[in-house]
Amino acid sequence: MQVLTRNWHAARILRAVAGLAGVVFGFVKQDSVLGLAGGMLLLMGLADIGCGPAGCGVQPKNSPRSATEPADITFTEVSK
Repeated sequence: MQVLTRNWHAARILRAVAGLAGVVFGFVKQDSVLGLAGGMLLLMGLADIGCGPAGCGVQPKNSPRSATEPADITFTEVSK
């Protein structure tokens, strides 16, 4: 229940409002695809899932250099 009451930011509000509008318009126009898309956005907004201001939660890969990568690359300027 705490997920519904904490950390409301602009992206979360926008998802919830757009989702609610999609569900309502999908119901009024009898468009199931719009209703499902609106339902997904509404769920994402209410549950605060998906990509938001803090990013998607994907951690960058910190892998050491492999033996096949060159340590230093030097370039030579070619002029006429």
